Amino acid sequence: MTKSKSSTNQNIIWAFIFILMIDLAFLYYLKYRNQNISLNEFNIFNFGNLLNLFTFLIITVGLLIHAFKIKNLSNTKYFWFLIILLQICLIISFFLFEYKLPFDKYYILGQSGNRLFGGFVFMSYQFLLFVFMFLVWLLVYKIKNLIFIRAVFNSALLLLAIIILSFVFIVMKENQFDEKLIKSKNDNVAVVLGAAVWSDNKPSPSLAARVDKALELLDKGEVNAIYLTGSNAPGELAESEVAYHYIKSKRKSTENIFLEKNTTSTNEQISFIKDYLLRRDKGKNIIVVSDGYHLIRIIEVSKFHNIKVQAVPSNLSLAFENALYFKFREALALIVFWFFAY
Repeated sequence: MTKSKSSTNQNIIWAFIFILMIDLAFLYYLKYRNQNISLNEFNIFNFGNLLNLFTFLIITVGLLIHAFKIKNLSNTKYFWFLIILLQICLIISFFLFEYKLPFDKYYILGQSGNRLFGGFVFMSYQFLLFVFMFLVWLLVYKIKNLIFIRAVFNSALLLLAIIILSFVFIVMKENQFDEKLIKSKNDNVAVVLGAAVWSDNKPSPSLAARVDKALELLDKGEVNAIYLTGSNAPGELAESEVAYHYIKSKRKSTENIFLEKNTTSTNEQISFIKDYLLRRDKGKNIIVVSDGYHLIRIIEVSKFHNIKVQAVPSNLSLAFENALYFKFREALALIVFWFFAY
């Protein structure tokens, strides 16, 4: 290979590294923008941020090996193809925040169409990044047969492994939350996270169980107020309103019961805790009440927001197949949050 061709290949590799570095910085920007958090609160040691950085470093090391040892960059068409697709995903992700899509009236798996589309775009980005990573390292090990197919297959296996590990993480962690760890204080406040509303504006078993647990904490004197959170799907009362009516059907007094009717997701509800409850009264001790499998993501989102909350599981009992379904869905949501804070 001529010296000029070797130099050209090195320049291409440095261009890839530079583009990926810009992508990483932009991804961090999107993550904090997704959570409405200033970049002044950026913490590289957050687990999700470390995952992003680790992926970037693995790709960069592989590219540097090409630049300084192999000096023969083959299959550049695949690299450029993936780089272009990665930029398209990031651009779409940016505009998803700027412009609201008309899919909010559609709900699948308990999630709005807009949120599902956003999650699909983010996961597509991560999958393509894994393909890029495997493509680089397959070339490092001088594997050339069916290289793109191998990279796609390996990426699918890696993504599956991450989902399984996330699922196991939830199963292992959900039993660590114990009501006995709560100390009775005058500034304890229970925050009930919204859940599905059934037809005729009836609370789902999940929502009812969360409210029941919060009332139990109130009756025991472990909290002195309850905040009900959650907005509404089209044609329904807000989740917090349904929860409030459920409380009124069980007791006459609704003193110290407060409603929040604008949040539409776990992320927004943690933002509400941070920007309203804790900012207004920094002395409050927040007790988040939700289903056990959901609490792990709540704690992860709270860490990203640099706030400390305690968590108490409801007494919801699920059949095995339902528990499997909800934990699998939560595993996917946790992965999307770790990688994209979405």
